[in-house]
Amino acid sequence: MKVIAGEVLEKGSISIKSDNNQHDYILRVLDINDLSAVMNLQSRLIDIMEQKELYVPITEEEMVQLFEGAGEALGLYIDNKLYAACSLLSQVPYESNMARELNFSEEELFRVAQLELSLVDPDLRGHKLQYRMAGILANRVRNKAEIRYLFTTVSPHNYPSIETVTSMGLYIAKLSKMYFDWDRYVVYRDFINPVQLDTANTVIVANTSFEEQQELLKNDYRGYSQFKDQDGIKIMYAKKL
Repeated sequence: MKVIAGEVLEKGSISIKSDNNQHDYILRVLDINDLSAVMNLQSRLIDIMEQKELYVPITEEEMVQLFEGAGEALGLYIDNKLYAACSLLSQVPYESNMARELNFSEEELFRVAQLELSLVDPDLRGHKLQYRMAGILANRVRNKAEIRYLFTTVSPHNYPSIETVTSMGLYIAKLSKMYFDWDRYVVYRDFINPVQLDTANTVIVANTSFEEQQELLKNDYRGYSQFKDQDGIKIMYAKKL
């Protein structure tokens, strides 16, 4: 599938929290001309984050490589201001290929795509834009014959992101230290041969019970859903069939 820079995928109206009014928006494919808008949005969001470890910033160099053909990015604009962005790598460098965490073969590494950037302005929270935009990118990349696997990582403490990836059919396959020695779930989906789980015998574990989760994962369990209760985030695990 050829990526068309500036291709408009969706138009509509959306409410903004700061004024509770409806505003016209455009959701389109981003290109190199959107680089400064993406980096500015990322900087604004990092500045207001209370838990910086929930998000791993993307560098300007990485965005340039993506715009030059290594992947695809979407952005939602309102009145020429970027409010949300999401990106996916379809040509993943060996050193950053998350499938290495699961000991995939060299051949399989070339069939991996990775969700990378996910940014939503607080003014647009609640519209499930992270899920919508990541879903569009996933559906577009799965049409590429060479892509079989979709990977990403999320913090065990980032409930909206966990909810997004499991809703897209990605399962938690590993819990490990990554990036700045932060705890991260490695999640993935096999487009060709999806993992089948015994959800009738679900095991529910607190997101902070790392040793218990790692033991389940070693025994062929996968995290497939989540919920919140009075004690915090709970992850639902089931064994592979």
